[in-house]
Amino acid sequence: MGVGLTDEVVWMNECYPHGDRHEHVSVYLVRGDDGNVLVDSGSFYHREGLRGQIEAATDGAGVDAIVLSHSDYPHSGNVSAFREAWESVELVASSGSPELQGLSDARRCRIGESLRVQGRTFSFVDPPLADRSHTTWVYDHASGVLFTADGFGSYHPAGECDRTSAEFEEGIPEARIYEFHRDNLVWLRYVDPAKLERALRAILDDYDVSVVAPIHGHPIRRADLDGYVRRLVDAAGRIADGYTVGDAV
Repeated sequence: MGVGLTDEVVWMNECYPHGDRHEHVSVYLVRGDDGNVLVDSGSFYHREGLRGQIEAATDGAGVDAIVLSHSDYPHSGNVSAFREAWESVELVASSGSPELQGLSDARRCRIGESLRVQGRTFSFVDPPLADRSHTTWVYDHASGVLFTADGFGSYHPAGECDRTSAEFEEGIPEARIYEFHRDNLVWLRYVDPAKLERALRAILDDYDVSVVAPIHGHPIRRADLDGYVRRLVDAAGRIADGYTVGDAV
């Protein structure tokens, strides 16, 4: 039924296997004053597993709203199925034109603004790490959890799927952070790591973050955030150093 990150936020994960490595495809349940909010819906590949976790965590009640970080299939693949399973599920999406992405009845969240969803205030942050222009990071003001897609990710071996950052003695390994961002955010080869660090730390300064909750990685507790950001910036430096402008993708 998931891993509790705070009293109100539950992490639910399934994984894609990539050889001997796994990649999280997570969703997060936020218990609001007026109903249950799901951040992202996961991939259709994991539909039954995620639905079972959601039902267990909500005593069968399901969800009342889905907030999408963006509309790629690992994030939106279960929107229709979950809306059929539980009645009157509100959909909140950050796209500038949700109807063009098959989200015609979505309530639009504008990046840089805030919305009340099921009795909670969520802010929609313009992310410095994203794979689509309409991607947003979502900040839940009540819990202090920052939900990030697709940055702050990492691969992991089988057996470590349910770990948070607190369960790594020396932090989430930099090699796993590097490999994930190298494979999934290929434009990092053109990024100045110092500018990336300033952008990340500006967000962490602006919001009182208790946990960073990635869709494709281990949740990162506040005490471990500084170390993770240092390793992420070092990984970005390695990615940039490995390429020159004009290299084939």
